[in-house]
Amino acid sequence: MAQFTVPAPEPGTGATDAVTIGEALQAAASDAPVGLADAAAVQAAETRATGLGRVVPGGVAAAAQKAAETNVRLGGGVGDADEEMVRLRDVVGGATAVLPANKAVTREDARKVAAAAAAERNAAGGGGSDVADAVGAAAEMNQGKWTR
Repeated sequence: MAQFTVPAPEPGTGATDAVTIGEALQAAASDAPVGLADAAAVQAAETRATGLGRVVPGGVAAAAQKAAETNVRLGGGVGDADEEMVRLRDVVGGATAVLPANKAVTREDARKVAAAAAAERNAAGGGGSDVADAVGAAAEMNQGKWTR
């Protein structure tokens, strides 16, 4: 099955007010440390947004993976290491500006992102994914807009 992207409309065109993957990633920006499940979710989201089937070198997903690895090395935020943890806001806060392509979030995008986060969460032994939650919420918002 071929994979394709639906480009996000240009700002100000009024074509749609659907939430894009980049906007959903930015919505996940918080003070929470980047975990491995978040990194997997960002990778899936970036792949869905660009349609490239791979991580963009120097992109949001690469930054998320590096941040998660740094946080694991710091011991998960125990004690003084918490101050040094890389936060979601540091990685996904400017996602729309960094993504080379963007598209409106669909339910299929949300399923793929959630599956990636769940697989990593199961392999790593726990932890949630604010990123998967944000993409899922965006898909639900968009579904309501498309079925009016």
